[in-house]
Amino acid sequence: MAEIQETTWPYLAGKGNSESGVAPGYTVPAQVNEMWRETPVRRIATRDGRDAWLVTGMAQVRAVLADPRFGRVEARRLGAVVSPAVIFTKPGILDMDPPEHTRLRRLLAGAFSARRIRSLRPRIQQIADGLIETMKEAGPPADLAEGLSYPLPIAVICEILGVPYADREIFRAWADRVSAPGTQPEEAMSALRSLFDYMGGLVEDKRAHPDGSLLHGLVTARDEQGRLDDEELVTLGCGLLLAGYETTATMLGKGLLALLDHPDQLAAVRADPGSVPAAVSEVLRYVTPGVDPHAGLIRATTTDVELGGTTIPAHSVVIACNAAANFDPATFLDPDRFDITRERAAEHLAFGHGMHRCVGAQLARIELEVAFGTLFTAIPGLRPAVPCDEIVYIEGTLIRGLRSLPVLW
Repeated sequence: MAEIQETTWPYLAGKGNSESGVAPGYTVPAQVNEMWRETPVRRIATRDGRDAWLVTGMAQVRAVLADPRFGRVEARRLGAVVSPAVIFTKPGILDMDPPEHTRLRRLLAGAFSARRIRSLRPRIQQIADGLIETMKEAGPPADLAEGLSYPLPIAVICEILGVPYADREIFRAWADRVSAPGTQPEEAMSALRSLFDYMGGLVEDKRAHPDGSLLHGLVTARDEQGRLDDEELVTLGCGLLLAGYETTATMLGKGLLALLDHPDQLAAVRADPGSVPAAVSEVLRYVTPGVDPHAGLIRATTTDVELGGTTIPAHSVVIACNAAANFDPATFLDPDRFDITRERAAEHLAFGHGMHRCVGAQLARIELEVAFGTLFTAIPGLRPAVPCDEIVYIEGTLIRGLRSLPVLW
């Protein structure tokens, strides 16, 4: 269901630059945005022949994500959602509705509270400093994708969860096998099983050697409080591990590219370090992690629902396209322009909305703020080593990260 296409959809994929009329690969083509604005709620057909409703306006997307009549459980029942949890008997937290979703979400509240995440900033800064210093010592050229945008969020989520950083290449390889183009279903399921078995082993290790990590806290909630079962514990741990680095790494890499591709905006960041939080908000609004500009957050109606003057029948699959909402001109003036001084950029929906809003949103923001602020201060002459429209992306996956981001200074 992630690949949605209207019959006559003029999707302009891939590379290019603003002068040619084709958006660069890290954002959404302006021509697609124009179609979204014409009809913010429209019926579409997916590439596999399913009927669905694509919702693209800011107000309408917010309504879908906040309204319990648009359910995740119903979407799963209709076969619109297939997640790694299918190898277990129970769904993961993202495929739950209240009260089950609420039960598991509360287990994470303390670990991802605003106070707790703010307390991690010095450690995130230390990790970023070390990675950037290593790149400087090696000298140019450097690859920001492998030197910073991937290792930073991996190191942070490993510390929070209590996962050995030395194992990063192992679980990253499993994740890559699941999402790599051409991977056969049997191979993908084998990689998932390896990942879940790995997490199961970590759970047993936390039982034997308590360390105060988030994973240890979940083990305690399982063993001493009965607030989740074994399958939920392992599934939740895997979800946190993968979600904690993959999307953040993609947004960090593409965000760096967006700034390098807009020298005037990068100059503004360098001139005023206090502008970094605003720059992060604009990156989160403007940059899309996925490859398909009309993919989104999947729900299904449990009853007939009126949305934006259109009645969506019960038991209909709905795609709430948060990437489209981030370009809604009713919310963002001249939305196709990348502008770190934009007043309402923080109203973006990059982290979703409602009960399923990303639990790690503040953590991701801090990682981006630290990375941007530190990198452009530590290496003031940083510049792309190749034209930005020649940057190579990882193709064939739902999250379209950078294969590399070569730079000089």
